[in-house]
Amino acid sequence: MRLQLVAFLAFAPHIAWAQSPPAPPAPTVTRLGSRNVYGPGIVAATSRQVAFELTRPAHVIVLLVDPDGSILPVFPTPDVTITERAPGYQVIALNTPVAAEEPGAGPRAPPVVISSSQQLAREGRPWHPSAAGDDPPPKVPVLPYWLVILSDVPTSAAEVQDRLASMRMEFSSLQAELEAVARALVARRSKAWSALYTPAGS
Repeated sequence: MRLQLVAFLAFAPHIAWAQSPPAPPAPTVTRLGSRNVYGPGIVAATSRQVAFELTRPAHVIVLLVDPDGSILPVFPTPDVTITERAPGYQVIALNTPVAAEEPGAGPRAPPVVISSSQQLAREGRPWHPSAAGDDPPPKVPVLPYWLVILSDVPTSAAEVQDRLASMRMEFSSLQAELEAVARALVARRSKAWSALYTPAGS
């Protein structure tokens, strides 16, 4: 899997911050770094938005990472000069479509369906054939991931682009890419950082 950087201007996402929590159930979240230093972190996620809760101020980076390895930097945008968010409930939302299969198809094409054991293994999902060998493989949707990085150091949109562009490497899985990207953006510059990622949902 090769990292592919998608420029800000290619999609020109608009960002909306909100203070009232939505109703969806809490997603499954993987944490890196100082896991709880900034509080609960991601508390809800859909294909259009990610919500997170902070217990202390943090500089924020938000990326949307597709299963093919491409990365859409969502926050900060080039016009944002202050990357620090205050404690409390935060929601960042895409107000423009990220991708569409055809006009009127919605913000994103239907998720890819995995149908082979090799593809399942690449995504870290177990699959065991039946003894008779006649059961069809499970159909597992492949979703993009939200990656939220919190730290004590600011990172501008230009710095995010430069650091991602300098990562000339391939990854064995989407998880490996998510973790490598998080560390490359803040790990060596920050004394207190945390990265959280979760499937974008529907």
